[in-house]
Amino acid sequence: MEKNWERFRDAAVVLAGAGPAKQRLLHAYQKHLADFATEDLPRELRAPYSAVSDALHRVPRTGTCDTLSASVLKMSEDEAGRHAQEIVRIFGDLSDPQALARQGRVLRAVPDEPVPAMISRA
Repeated sequence: MEKNWERFRDAAVVLAGAGPAKQRLLHAYQKHLADFATEDLPRELRAPYSAVSDALHRVPRTGTCDTLSASVLKMSEDEAGRHAQEIVRIFGDLSDPQALARQGRVLRAVPDEPVPAMISRA
C-alpha cells in the first residue's frame, strides 16, 4: 500500500511534466489522488487538500464528461496552476524531515553532488 507522501510525490511528478496545467492537474488527481481520503492527512493539511478536492468536484457530470473532467474544463489555466501548486505544497509538508522524524522514521543523508553544467547558471 502506498504511503500518503508517495501518492503526493507521484502527483507532483505529473504536475511537473509537460503540457497544459489543466491537463496535468486532471491526470495527477485522477491517477494518484482521486480515491485519497482527507482523513488520512495530518490535521493541518486537510483544509488545503479539501479545497483542491472540492474544486475538482465542483461541476456536475455533463454529457460524456465526468465530474473531474467537467470541473477542470471550467477552470482557467491560472486556477488549475494554483491547485497544482497546493498539491505540491502538501507533498512538501508531508516530506518535511521534522514531520517524518516525529513519526519515527529515519532519513538517510545524501551527499552533496555538483549541479550538472546543462542546468547550472554558471
